[in-house]
Amino acid sequence: MRHRRAVGTAVVTLLSFGLATACGGGGFESKSSSNPTTGATGTVRMLVNITPNLTKDYWRNLVAPFEKANPGIKVEIEAPTSSDGAVDTTLPQLLAADSPPDVVEGSHSSKVVPYLRELSDQSWATSAPMADAQRLDGHLYDVSIGQQAQSLIFYNKAAFAKAGITSEPTTMQELTADMAKLKSAGYVPMQTAGQWVTEAQFMQLFVPTLTTSNSDWYLQAAKGKRSLADDLGPAAALYKSWIDKGYIDKDALGTKYAEGETDFLSGKSALYPMGCWFVAAEHAAKKTFDVGVFAAPQMTNPATSRLSVTPGANYRIFKASKHQAADAKLVQFLTTNKAAVESQLQQDTSYRTGYPYHLSPLSDEVQKLLDDSANGHQAIMGGGEYQMPVGFEDEEGKQIQSLYTGGSPATAMKNVDTWLKAQPK
Repeated sequence: MRHRRAVGTAVVTLLSFGLATACGGGGFESKSSSNPTTGATGTVRMLVNITPNLTKDYWRNLVAPFEKANPGIKVEIEAPTSSDGAVDTTLPQLLAADSPPDVVEGSHSSKVVPYLRELSDQSWATSAPMADAQRLDGHLYDVSIGQQAQSLIFYNKAAFAKAGITSEPTTMQELTADMAKLKSAGYVPMQTAGQWVTEAQFMQLFVPTLTTSNSDWYLQAAKGKRSLADDLGPAAALYKSWIDKGYIDKDALGTKYAEGETDFLSGKSALYPMGCWFVAAEHAAKKTFDVGVFAAPQMTNPATSRLSVTPGANYRIFKASKHQAADAKLVQFLTTNKAAVESQLQQDTSYRTGYPYHLSPLSDEVQKLLDDSANGHQAIMGGGEYQMPVGFEDEEGKQIQSLYTGGSPATAMKNVDTWLKAQPK
């Protein structure tokens, strides 16, 4: 599942960065190192996600204290150059041109793993959030700043009041009934969009049902031990019924991610399934209604809500880089410096134990949902052995989008199974 991308008009607000821990040793020695103060020199090319709230200016300001504390190191911020603006589709192009970045943020593709430096011998990396979940065959290549909560449904409180809905739904049956009321009240009940959003929302909505009975569902599915036709067939049928009843706009595939978010924040739609990164956009938006949030209900009546969690803002180092010591110092700073971590958590609304922050009432609600799901009620996904084969999101997205043009739910899920079986194990 996609982890990002957070879109909104968030105003860039940076914390005052303490420099006391900004220049901790990264543990690598570079052949190009010559500065006796920092132990590393060079220009570090860092490829990052660029969004309306994660702007180039934000990234430059984020690394400025690091550069000040390490005068021999310069960080060059690079934006994705692929047509979809994604990091993981830009990386193959850079590799083909023999010009990989030194450090990358937000990459989850297993295709680039052979090009990555292993970080299992770095204590600051092995103690990072979700480090164990991100290992591949015992090897660690990713360092994260925190967690991102998914399986969230944000809602327009004014729309609920107008539709006569007095409580948040706790089952899919209740959610479906509420969407009928919201449509009658004049709203598009559920906001979605094309691009990657369609598939991501589908999985965020229905994976909690699967992971309640099987906490390692993603791990097993990635290894081809699950049938999506069996496991997600009923969910696909329910989703198709929402399309047919007009609870989801049949023309939504022509809507871009940012446009869908704007439609919800402007009050056109009532429900918006999305990850926790939406909180920053909501906080910055000017709107005439309050936004609430609840965990995506299960297909059956759940005893406890369950959220999917993914690593937040993970970093990787490419082993072809000529500035390994500088790379490691930078990634260590970004993932361990308190001010740097707090800034990133708040800017893209991720969460990390021991790093509380108050952004907004909605952010506090998400934090509580995440805390309530912490003890055995989280589904790990999106990293390490919990990551689906490369191309899964695109294939499943194509099949989910076929439901908008008359496709069969059963056929769609069978097609995904066929694709999964053809992938190397």
